Amino acid sequence: MQDVVSSFMPLTLPLWGDVLIEASAGTGKTFTIGLLYLRLLLGLGGKSDFIRRLSIKEILVVTFTEAATAELRARIRLNIQELRIACVRGETHNPVLAVLMSEISDIPQAISYLLIAERNMNDAVICTIHSFCQRMLKSKAFEAGVLFQHAFIEDETILQYRGTVDFWRRNLYLLPLPIARIIRKIWLGPDQLFQTLSPFLCQEELFIKDKIHNNDTIEQRHEKIITRINMLKKMWLDTNNVCELIEKSGISRRTYNSKNLPAWLYNITQWALSETLDYVIAKDLVRFSQNILIDKTTQGEPPYHPLFEQIEFFLSNQLSLRHLIISHGLQSIRAYVQKEKNAQSQMGFYDLLKLMNTALKKPAGEIFAASIRQSHPVVFIDEFQDTDLQQYCIFRTLYYRKPNTALLLVGDPKQAIYSFRGANIFTYIKARAEIKKHYTLDINQRSSASMVNAINHLFIHHSNPFLFTEIPFIPVKSAKTNHDMYFSLNDIKQPALTFFFQSGHRVNLNDYQAFMAKQCAVEISHWLSLGKNNAAILGKNTIQHPVKISDITVLVRNKHEAELIRKALEILNIPSAYISNRESVFTTLAAREMLLLLKALLTPEKESVFLSCLITNIFGMKVSVLETVKNNAAMQNALIEEFMNYQHYWKTHGVLPMLRKLIKNRKLEATLLSFTHGERYLTDLLHIGEILQVHAGNFDNHNALVRWLSKKIQKEDTTISNQRLRAEHNYNLIKIITIHKSKGLQYPLVWIPFAVSFVQARHAIYHDDKTFTTLLDLDATPNSMMLADKERLAEDVRLLYVALTRSVFHCSVGIAPLSLSIRKNTIQTDIHQSALGYLIQKGRIMDVDSLLSALTVFNTDATKVIISSEGEGCPWTDLNTQPIATTTLRDSPVLQTLEDYWRVTSYSDLHQKSSLCPLTLKDASPLRSLNLRLPDPVEKNQQISSVSLTPHTFPRGVRSGLFLHKLLETLDVNLLLNESWVDKQLMLQGFKKDWGPMILHWVNNILNTPLNNTGVSLFQIPRQDKRVEMQFYLPISPLMTAEKLNRIIRQDPLSATCAPLRFHQVRGMLQGFIDLVFFWNGKYYIVDYKSNWLGQESGCYTQAAMMRAIQEHRYDLQYQFYMLALHRYLRHRLVHYNYERHVGGILYLFLRGIDNTNHSYGIYQILLDLSFINALDQLFSHEV
Repeated sequence: MQDVVSSFMPLTLPLWGDVLIEASAGTGKTFTIGLLYLRLLLGLGGKSDFIRRLSIKEILVVTFTEAATAELRARIRLNIQELRIACVRGETHNPVLAVLMSEISDIPQAISYLLIAERNMNDAVICTIHSFCQRMLKSKAFEAGVLFQHAFIEDETILQYRGTVDFWRRNLYLLPLPIARIIRKIWLGPDQLFQTLSPFLCQEELFIKDKIHNNDTIEQRHEKIITRINMLKKMWLDTNNVCELIEKSGISRRTYNSKNLPAWLYNITQWALSETLDYVIAKDLVRFSQNILIDKTTQGEPPYHPLFEQIEFFLSNQLSLRHLIISHGLQSIRAYVQKEKNAQSQMGFYDLLKLMNTALKKPAGEIFAASIRQSHPVVFIDEFQDTDLQQYCIFRTLYYRKPNTALLLVGDPKQAIYSFRGANIFTYIKARAEIKKHYTLDINQRSSASMVNAINHLFIHHSNPFLFTEIPFIPVKSAKTNHDMYFSLNDIKQPALTFFFQSGHRVNLNDYQAFMAKQCAVEISHWLSLGKNNAAILGKNTIQHPVKISDITVLVRNKHEAELIRKALEILNIPSAYISNRESVFTTLAAREMLLLLKALLTPEKESVFLSCLITNIFGMKVSVLETVKNNAAMQNALIEEFMNYQHYWKTHGVLPMLRKLIKNRKLEATLLSFTHGERYLTDLLHIGEILQVHAGNFDNHNALVRWLSKKIQKEDTTISNQRLRAEHNYNLIKIITIHKSKGLQYPLVWIPFAVSFVQARHAIYHDDKTFTTLLDLDATPNSMMLADKERLAEDVRLLYVALTRSVFHCSVGIAPLSLSIRKNTIQTDIHQSALGYLIQKGRIMDVDSLLSALTVFNTDATKVIISSEGEGCPWTDLNTQPIATTTLRDSPVLQTLEDYWRVTSYSDLHQKSSLCPLTLKDASPLRSLNLRLPDPVEKNQQISSVSLTPHTFPRGVRSGLFLHKLLETLDVNLLLNESWVDKQLMLQGFKKDWGPMILHWVNNILNTPLNNTGVSLFQIPRQDKRVEMQFYLPISPLMTAEKLNRIIRQDPLSATCAPLRFHQVRGMLQGFIDLVFFWNGKYYIVDYKSNWLGQESGCYTQAAMMRAIQEHRYDLQYQFYMLALHRYLRHRLVHYNYERHVGGILYLFLRGIDNTNHSYGIYQILLDLSFINALDQLFSHEV
């Protein structure tokens, strides 16, 4: 097949029926989907086209992760835009788009179609499989016959653990003592049982393969086992001629001699005479099983007897209490989890798929399916190799062999590496056999020609590289534009693939990993040193640049391997970051030191806590200086005063603003970033600050927050995604990343140091070769373990393929004659059990010399094998190379500022970074400031006259605003106000009791004033129809910029006349608290209290005056975010939600101006257009 044919295959591929497209790594899978999408939009392809042109709402694209959906959406949007511009201009330099244009008969019409599609990309149905199922079950609830009202639970681990505890309590806790003792030898308690069951609980469709029925109770199984042991003991004692039978047979006398035989017989007899209290079997009993006796017979006839047959049967068919408990436990725990989810109206991802499948298989399921096909006649399933059986059944039911539809499966079985998530390569094999139209993308657009040739050479070396014949390896070609790509050192072009071979005989795993970690680090140091002197070059055609640290990535399997590489790099002063770290941030040093800081701020008078905090990385005090502080009262007092200031700032603004203030005051960024792991520490510290800021609102006092942090550190939880470690910025770091995480990415230079490491299958979990059912053999028979390990090796080969194909210019691989076994007197290695060894040795067992001989095949222009001499530290690099210092790798500006875009922000945080409000107070507390003016100080000795006691003379400032806010928040308006209650609130907030009668009258006025033309007042709202201090979080998925936000909010007339917002781009979460949400006459309303002072009387609080105050303090931004939060909340909670029918608007209550005699004063009402809310919603959802 010529390049042009392969490249233009997407332009002639039939877009009808069932089609399988196999796209090897780097061959442009996403690009291909984008082109096919364009054909469907414009109806191109002639006989290969779909039966009619489709709109973007009709084309369904599903994949497996949110990141993949974002990538597909961006690619399709770009394709539409590029083709539209090309049509407008009448020309394009893109040869693929040029062919598409040549097929368009009506260019103006095509431009119109493309423009409509571009404007309506937010309506494009590009989603994960789970999102698709959820959307169909909700939008087509009538056809599906399902009322979908469940909340999603991402991780069921906690429920599974609780189910294990429940199973232990119900089934094992009260067992008779003899049975309990036996079980205790297996598991000490539910924690150990949960560890055993966890690998099986994550397999949803797991069937236990057991010849023995598991319907027994534990007591019944115990009795059966004891009975069988006793029967065998009795048979042994009844057979008194065992010795005679052995001596008269032809069995080997070297083994069954006059010394061994009597001793074995005695030991077994003593065991048979003993009382059976447990399941212990005489260890020598196996020597008298029939098959062993036959094997040990060297000449003549072996001994035969029913006893020997019975021993053989007993040992090969042992009943197990462990197996029964595992079987019962799995069943019980799954039932418990399902019951708990049902009770909480929760649903896991697997439950969603099951519900969708059930809906499709109901008697009326075809009506449901036909409705989906009518809405989406064409579906792309991206990354199809990661599909499980449930997912495939859904789309098979919907589209397989259905008229006037297209089922387009796109994937690469060679990259199926997610079995631990439930992905099933056997599902792909089943689908591949069913679908007859197969197409292949065979031009690699990513890597150099040399890299492509090297990978081809390695995988075609084995006739069946992926172990299953249904997954063939088809060599790919490199794109012509990549033929002149190279990696050179000292003007010498390097081979694309280099094997670094560690010499020795039967190298153990620890030595291999230590050796390769060191060599990887030294080689990287060598590249960087040459790159600094322009002697290490990456080039493509006429463009070239020296190798820099961001070009290099190390691929590993797990955290342990990553840590070996990180430490090796650290010795050479090369900074690195483990991108795939999934640990909790609470496991870090920063978390422990943050806890010390908060304790010290709350109790600086406690010397031990205070001094311990001073020697943390936050304060960085040396021990020698600490001694001076201990003996210098003036220094101590100065530091305590600083601590008290931070304590005050924490209590008034929040923990995160306090932390940022401390970092700024002590210039902590520049200090930390000058250290090797300083950025890691600073990232963790800020991350913990954000988490604490979010959770602070859940506690009544600061000590409770500190106790919560202490508990999190003691028992971290890695299942909460926003509490996992964040990666440092990796522009000046060596990236260390797991192979799983690297899938779909590409890197200029790659190191795979531990390519022949492997772990054999631990459990006998495998798939039936006919039904593809997942089976668990608790007996772990040799055949079952062999099948399980075959599947393990097959996935390891696919994992190796993914790793190798990440590299663009070059990949270095570490290999050694690895031996994991404890066999002696053998020269054979074990690397045939690893993926790389399996390919090189063609699955055969070899010794070191044979392995080296097999490697010589790979000494080509594209591949090179470098062999170390035994005892050499670094035979292939110059050890005298100067290590790369951290300071030479960083741009100086990075040492001054940390671009920490991800954060929890608020409306006030966004608008106060604008030059519009230079005098406003920073608002980072969960109780937002109700008055954004600078507070007017109220002197303690200020005299208050009875004439001045009005809402307009009540002290201004933040303290007063917080008091009024707290008063209305805690007040139960359904109870009568009384003066003693108000006096108590005044005293708690530090105000004089003289204000009591006025406050009482004022609050009554606020509660009884009609809020709008419906006549509703705060006093009338039932308790069950309101929510006070409703907290919300709005995810900001892209990087939000001030420009994007300004463009949307200018659609609001109030915002249109305000100066534009100016703030640093941000992503993360926008947090807020709505003072009051209430329900009245079928509509939901938002209420926000404002204590702003606008004048000396209620008449100063006109609509115009309040509008100016809203604009001045940018409350417009506040109510826009509040309304978006309410809109999203109602959209997910109300089945037939309609914005215009269910939303009443926002009510701003300027408390000082509310007048029961004139209802127009002090109340400002806004109702935003639905189009505005939708635009804002799309901005936050990365759809603008």
